Amino acid sequence: MLDAREKRVARQEKLLKECTCLVCFTMNIAGPYKFSDCIMRAYAEGVAKIYRLLEQNGIEIIKSEQHVEKTGVEGYIALNEEPLKIKHLIVQIEDNFELGRLFDIDVIKPDGEKVSRADIGMDGRNCMICGSQGSACARSRKHTVEELQHHFIKTICDYFNNQYVDYLAQQAVKALMYEVAVTPKPGLVDRADNGAHKDMNFFTFINSSTALYDYFKKCALKAIEFCDKTPQKLFANLRYLGLEAENKMYQHTFGVNTHKGAIFSFGLIVAAAAYLSEKSEKLSAENILATCADMAQLSIADFENPNVHKSFGKQIFAQQNIKGIRGQAAAGYPDVKPAFEYLKKCIEKGDSFDIAGAKVLCMLMSKLEDTNVIKRSDTAMLKQVQEKAESIIQQDNIEDELKTLNTEFIKLNISPGGCADLLAICFLLYFICE
Repeated sequence: MLDAREKRVARQEKLLKECTCLVCFTMNIAGPYKFSDCIMRAYAEGVAKIYRLLEQNGIEIIKSEQHVEKTGVEGYIALNEEPLKIKHLIVQIEDNFELGRLFDIDVIKPDGEKVSRADIGMDGRNCMICGSQGSACARSRKHTVEELQHHFIKTICDYFNNQYVDYLAQQAVKALMYEVAVTPKPGLVDRADNGAHKDMNFFTFINSSTALYDYFKKCALKAIEFCDKTPQKLFANLRYLGLEAENKMYQHTFGVNTHKGAIFSFGLIVAAAAYLSEKSEKLSAENILATCADMAQLSIADFENPNVHKSFGKQIFAQQNIKGIRGQAAAGYPDVKPAFEYLKKCIEKGDSFDIAGAKVLCMLMSKLEDTNVIKRSDTAMLKQVQEKAESIIQQDNIEDELKTLNTEFIKLNISPGGCADLLAICFLLYFICE
């Protein structure tokens, strides 16, 4: 420790010959072990925050260095700025960033003295565990090394877990927005019209999509919590969240069903992604859909369970053995797999998300046993829809054909909502995996 301190002072003195202010950044780690993947990840996050703050304030970095010692990693940033000004900026990270209490960010003057918080009229830092005066806790050794280490690791893990589940929830909402924005979509709500729907419009979908952000985040957090359990146990604990999300959807759409199917599928996919990530397994579309299949086996049992609410899905299963979205999920979304690959190919070829989405929707319409179509008509009409979609796929310019089909679907009151849900899944997988 003494050797490291001497090295640190020597480095500071050398760098201060080239600047008027030096920022020295280390991690505030209790105990003998100063390195781990999560510590280095937190350190990198801290460095990025410092760089971003300096850039936002128009402060040029003269020189920066990083040194790895047995006592931990040390970062140095040389600036030609007034030290008190930099201290005022740096304390924003220490006091407001979630990991800030784990950082030691010293601002050093040309004479080698540190700028204290008192120098800029601020109180000392509080204890990271109990919130009391930090210096008093340190002097009295109020907290054991084990307590401090546990708090340190938990703080880092919670931060990065929250970052990731927030990211997944954002991608889920984004995918729902992209799906409704794709235009034209025959019989479906898009930017041009409401399709065959009289009770919803583009803005109804915006209200519903944004209302579901919290649900997606909860699904991902639940997956992290259950990462040491089986996918089936995870699924059982997602069901209540799904029911709550449906209620929230209806509140924001005034009773209109915009995303009931997406609530089911997106809950599975977001949870599967978080589950795989927490277990350090490859985050690919194939692995996500396979995990969804493992989870969704329990949903198939609903068809035989008299206590589960009798829905159109149960009715069509009893009559024609069509399993709908539950069957898709339990089989690992077999119709999504080729559609997802097609979406990637379209985007790689240069198609806009509008055109790519319309093409993928058409592909799905040609294959899927869409229970939404059957509900609004019958299986004979479903067959016609599949044939029409198959013929449109062969066309070079499908937009005009889809607009014509939209007019026809509106007259016939047909809406391929199941296909729209799978298109949204393709977008979600693309945003997460690609």
